[in-house]
Amino acid sequence: MPLTIMTAANSHSDVINVRTHPEWSDIALFVFAIGAIWFLRRAMRRRNRKD
Repeated sequence: MPLTIMTAANSHSDVINVRTHPEWSDIALFVFAIGAIWFLRRAMRRRNRKD
């Protein structure tokens, strides 16, 4: 990749954004992780059930 493209893409705007709350992507990732854990635990319990 040419150096001019890399430096333009990696430059900083000198604006500092202070985070006062979680981003929507953070919340979505947390909800997805909870759902995945619930689903996997349910599947493992079903797999190991003695019928």
